[in-house]
Amino acid sequence: MSEKALKSYQKGEKHLASGKYKKAVSEFGKAVEFFINANEIKRAERCSLKLCECFIIEKKYYDAAKAAFRAAELILRHKQYRNAIKHYQSVIDFYEKVDAGLEILEVYSLIILCNLAQGKFDEGIALMKNKIAKSKFPRIKKNKIIQFVILIINTILKKNVDNLEEIEYQLSKLKVEQGIITLFKTVQQIVKEYVETIVAITIDKKEIRAGDVIQVSISVKRPPELEIIDSQLVFDRIFDLVEKKQVLADNRTINFKVRPRIQGKLQIGPISLVCQVNEFRFPLKIQKTIEILPGKPELLIEPELAEISTSIGEPVAIALNLKNLGKGECMNLRLQLDLSEELEISEGGLEKKLHSLGPHEEFLFTFRIVANEKVDTTVSATLTYEDLEGNQHTMAMEPIPFTASS
Repeated sequence: MSEKALKSYQKGEKHLASGKYKKAVSEFGKAVEFFINANEIKRAERCSLKLCECFIIEKKYYDAAKAAFRAAELILRHKQYRNAIKHYQSVIDFYEKVDAGLEILEVYSLIILCNLAQGKFDEGIALMKNKIAKSKFPRIKKNKIIQFVILIINTILKKNVDNLEEIEYQLSKLKVEQGIITLFKTVQQIVKEYVETIVAITIDKKEIRAGDVIQVSISVKRPPELEIIDSQLVFDRIFDLVEKKQVLADNRTINFKVRPRIQGKLQIGPISLVCQVNEFRFPLKIQKTIEILPGKPELLIEPELAEISTSIGEPVAIALNLKNLGKGECMNLRLQLDLSEELEISEGGLEKKLHSLGPHEEFLFTFRIVANEKVDTTVSATLTYEDLEGNQHTMAMEPIPFTASS
């Protein structure tokens, strides 16, 4: 069989060189079938391209499209999707010369499936939106290949496991060549694995506040043989990455740590994963919205002096440094100085106010007091403030020893 194929191929080459295109077409056509029967698919593809060459010379573009289409079908038997796409692009070029609109859409549908078979979901979906979805060709609904591809894309977009039976049914009704049915079944299996895959994002804390460090885990729930072979982390900019991602040994779990800077509903993702189950590879995008509560303030009143000694009638400054050591802002701060009867304010009032104090900020309050008689007492202060959830807080400063002598 292979000898017959070679003889036909050689005769075709001679006829092509001498300009006898019809005879060349006949011989190349025979060679294609002989090579297919001998299971020499690569040579059969090459002969189909020779047929295409003959038709191009004669400007028979519809026939050239059919020959290139056959070459693509043959190479699909060995799942060479990129080369098949190149042939299909040539088919489209030829069909455009003869205004074969429906045929062009059908070929675009096959290119979409070739992209999906390689795990290139975004490219396939984009082609569907740009070429098929926008088409107003009247007979598109009657084309079984186009409708099959539309069903496949909708199943991916909606991750709808209920469509798997309909995909199986439509596939059983399609009458196409071996290479194309191989493509269809490959895509069917990839889509099945995709829609049945469950990958979850979990957080290690139930209550999360601004400023907290949280561990985010991406873990495969099913199927048990799936592995994550690549990942790209994406999260709101108001998260700080605290610890880079770590992929566990089983390639089914990814951990990383982040810190939210502010409160609100913040989004982790969409995180892009590349998953693999057996020979099939496909992308997966997951995301999770989490509620971040306001961070809690933690205030400290820190006197500059641990104790104060002065003379009777001599004003003395008391400096109190207010620090927010917590993770949340506080509002409407009021610091009230508490003095014994022997002491009084020499300047200003007993109360000072501050609109807000953010995390890791501090503010210095200064009071001036005077003792009008000899005294051995203490000075204390009371602070009131609100957190961002509207809760009222009160705290007292540790008393400072105060003495005044003559």
